[in-house]
Amino acid sequence: MEMKEIINQWNNAALKYTEDQERSEYVEVNKREVKARFNHFDGEKILDLGCGYGFYTDYFRSIGAEVIGIDASEKMIEIARERYPRTEFSVMDITMPLSYESNAFDMVFSNQVFMDIENIEHIFAECKRILKPGGILYYSIVHPAFYDCHWLKDENGYRYAKVIEKYIEPYQFTNEFWGKTAHFHRSLSYYLNVAAQNGFVLNCNDCI
Repeated sequence: MEMKEIINQWNNAALKYTEDQERSEYVEVNKREVKARFNHFDGEKILDLGCGYGFYTDYFRSIGAEVIGIDASEKMIEIARERYPRTEFSVMDITMPLSYESNAFDMVFSNQVFMDIENIEHIFAECKRILKPGGILYYSIVHPAFYDCHWLKDENGYRYAKVIEKYIEPYQFTNEFWGKTAHFHRSLSYYLNVAAQNGFVLNCNDCI
């Protein structure tokens, strides 16, 4: 699928996505974890990669970071600017070379984005390039074992287990949570191997 089509999907989904995220218990758990991990910055430069409606970008600004949020969806950035007018946002296709110098950021933060990108090899390489030596790449994804699967139900309709029909091989599929959006399934080992190939090291002290 062409990136232009994927961006259009997210433009169409942006408002419903934002509304659903603000009501989601899972999102609240993730927010608590991020706030516990990052509660103060002293001018560190942060890139919020695929910032969506801008919540985390604004949070990092509020605790002392020099931060910019970027997203390919113009509608997402429009919502972010309306919600957080004091925070810097920019429309940018993150599947293309990023318009930042090498060694520019102390941290690249990316929340629930990588599973929506086809060429993550490029993303990891660009993150490595723009990070300062010793910089942090902090990203979260929906666990691939449970994203594209269906529930088993008993005779009363109680959902008691999820069926995983395929896991190891990468593939593309479409979700309709907020309208049609493309997603790309990969195993956890796929992500970790691509990260390692680009010189990243997993810090288990930061794992949540």
